Amino acid sequence: MVQPVNSDVVGGIPMVTVIGTPRAMGDLLGRRLRPRLQVLSQFLAGQLLSLTKACGRDLTAEDLRSDLRAAMLPAARIDPQAWMEIESMARSAELPAEDLLLIHGYSDLISHYGCHGSPGQSTLASLPAQRNDSGHTRLAFAWHLDPALMPYVTLVRRVPTHGPANLSLTLAGLHHVAGMSEAGIACASNALVVEDGGGDLLTTHLVASVLNIPVLDDGLSRCQAAPRRGGRAIHGLAASGQRFSVELSGRRTVQLPDPRPDAPRIHTNHAVSDTIRALIAHEEPTSRPRLAAVAGRAVSATRTTNLGIAAWFGLGGAEPDREAARASGAAPDSTVLLIAEPASKTLHLRRGGTAVQLESVGL
Repeated sequence: MVQPVNSDVVGGIPMVTVIGTPRAMGDLLGRRLRPRLQVLSQFLAGQLLSLTKACGRDLTAEDLRSDLRAAMLPAARIDPQAWMEIESMARSAELPAEDLLLIHGYSDLISHYGCHGSPGQSTLASLPAQRNDSGHTRLAFAWHLDPALMPYVTLVRRVPTHGPANLSLTLAGLHHVAGMSEAGIACASNALVVEDGGGDLLTTHLVASVLNIPVLDDGLSRCQAAPRRGGRAIHGLAASGQRFSVELSGRRTVQLPDPRPDAPRIHTNHAVSDTIRALIAHEEPTSRPRLAAVAGRAVSATRTTNLGIAAWFGLGGAEPDREAARASGAAPDSTVLLIAEPASKTLHLRRGGTAVQLESVGL
């Protein structure tokens, strides 16, 4: 049985709760996460400089900061509140705002600089109500991480003075990849490495923006803002069962058709649409095996439970399921699983590599 919790750790993942105005929330995040932000920004800058050097570009840390300054105005324009939070967070963390933007948009920068590295692996399953034991929709998101990044995975609960509260899965409060809002909207995303990442908008900032909107259609509209620094597939799901999936490159946007809303939707780190597929610079090698493994389980599933979904990713029992891991090509020890239930406004989470079971937290 999934265990409900009311603590600073959910499913082995640290949770930080912030309340108030965007600047007040950013100030608290910066103070609480300062050591992690300082180390993570240096680590990711080193990783990115190594990748750019391997593809023939001789950049310095200051070159990265100078380039990222161009992302500030678009970030402020698309979601002023989210940008005010980042500015305040940077001051409290005693870092330049550009260093936080490097964390925030790291996956996009791999596309932007034409690198051949992986921006991270993830697997999404959007499950209609009739497939679940609860009779409500669910969105499952498995984030398959570089083990070096696992200590920085943080769940942030935001309770703003104005607007819906939300829960978001992040790297030290930035680089939003999935979450859910008090409006009953769940969102998750898959990074894509594209060839046309020459814009300034960060796709992870678009994910953060979706978590601040009151209705799903507004989220679909915000996802289409361009031009962007990288690529991403962004998925939204409402308690009503309404859902969308869009694939983004730097300049192109494709909303995926949904001819069978009563069927599961599975997405990983390769493009489905022909338009975006033509712009993919590097396809993550485990993406198709992961899709096939999870799709095989999801299509045949009926009256699915949260623990049953966790088992698809090798995280259903007390010990990791190595056979499931081999089938999907993802290691359960470095996987973070999030299952969102928009109807109850509840997230269920488990971090692999720990003895902690699936635990839940609500809005």
